[in-house]
Amino acid sequence: MRITEIELKNFRAFPRPYHIDLHKAGKNLIVYGENGSGKSSLYLALKFFLESGVDSDDADNKDANFETHQNIFIEDAGQIKLSLRAHQNAKMDTYEWSSDVKETSDDLIIEASKAKGFLDYKDLLETHYLHHKNPVVNVFDLLVKTLLTNTVSRRTDRSLVEDWTSVQPPFPRRGATTQITSLERRVENFNDELASRLEMLQTKASEILQKFRYNVAIDLDFQGITYNSNDKTLDNQEIFLTVKYFDKDIPEHHRFLNEAKLSAIAIAIYFSSILLQPESELKILALDDVLIGLDMSNRLPVLDVLDEDFADYQIFLTTYDKAWYEIVKQRTAHGGKWKAVEFYFGRTDEYEIPVYVEDKAYLDKAREYLDANDYKACAIYLRTAFEVMIEEFCEAKRLPVRYRQNRDKLDSQDFWDPIKVENQKSGILDQSLIRDIELYRTRILNPLSHTTITNIPKKEIEDAIEAVERLKIALQGQTLHLAINQPIEYN
Repeated sequence: MRITEIELKNFRAFPRPYHIDLHKAGKNLIVYGENGSGKSSLYLALKFFLESGVDSDDADNKDANFETHQNIFIEDAGQIKLSLRAHQNAKMDTYEWSSDVKETSDDLIIEASKAKGFLDYKDLLETHYLHHKNPVVNVFDLLVKTLLTNTVSRRTDRSLVEDWTSVQPPFPRRGATTQITSLERRVENFNDELASRLEMLQTKASEILQKFRYNVAIDLDFQGITYNSNDKTLDNQEIFLTVKYFDKDIPEHHRFLNEAKLSAIAIAIYFSSILLQPESELKILALDDVLIGLDMSNRLPVLDVLDEDFADYQIFLTTYDKAWYEIVKQRTAHGGKWKAVEFYFGRTDEYEIPVYVEDKAYLDKAREYLDANDYKACAIYLRTAFEVMIEEFCEAKRLPVRYRQNRDKLDSQDFWDPIKVENQKSGILDQSLIRDIELYRTRILNPLSHTTITNIPKKEIEDAIEAVERLKIALQGQTLHLAINQPIEYN
């Protein structure tokens, strides 16, 4: 079972309908997105959709209510729809989650929620960084109450959360020998079941860690909880994460090891816990910028892990690192199992908007919005098309661009000015095109112009699109000429 289509409307960063087609095969998805562009909203849409059915009766869980995630600038009702297929030629089933419709209580969705794996960079903090002030790393709560809670015992067919709940208060009164004995028996059963899971988790995590080639080994030290009948407490709620580095014990490893090794340990633990989850027809693994603590060479083993251990999962991978995005695209280009899309940050005078592009070019999207009479969205895609093409041209021609310490502060003027300087030397653009671009940069291609964009005649916006298309042809011609005449280097 795979997700074949995702429809988002007025959910968090998405103020309008967005449609992501993963084809009938239900491809994996790699997403590049600038900060604030909406990629994390896509991640959360999948996460909350699956969880909404399980947590629908939990009044304290606001994430289970769609209204909590409604885009604050749009009054129209929002929704998330997931379309699923068992295989390419199977019938497509669509499930909706909105304020008025909740089809996520279906057994398939609930089953998928229990088996899912969702991980972002903040989750990794729980394995090490949140323990920085402590001499040891205790992962009892993380494993028992989060990562392993849905895992099911092969012996008893009970989940760990059921075994954990069975030893919770109210505790027997002092002197109630029979009840205390029964509780201690349940405590012993919980210890046995948790120890069995920890053994499997540690074995798998060690296998994954070996792929990073760090010479790092981990141990999960669990001595078992005990019932203190005098204080009526469960003591020893401790699972100590200890580490060996080149076979040497590393006390306070969370203060000694670098971020890359700590991230690799965290990823290995999380991945291993996902592989212990109950079986499901729909298996989802979503990773939102989890690799920021790893350098490029140490990210590649993660792709190997995904290929070898998560081949039957549908994977959603997001990143703000364009270089890593291009590497993943290249590594996954063969086989047709992956789809790559990009999100960019756009803004109108009223709200921010994700600029989403996949198979269609920015100019095609601009024309779509123009035909729909949504001039503001049209202007955002048109401006993005303009900015991307002049930035790529400056890079291809190696034109000197204004230095800014924060590269995110570069704007279109920083790239347009070098092109005009180059044009004075080589005449790559005719003067009428430059005049048109200068005009529309003020009227339409400037983000500050979007306040008055609705007052601009449609014909003028059409002319702006035509000018940008002419610019695209001219710049591409120069880039192609550069590539053809590039000298060949021989080793």
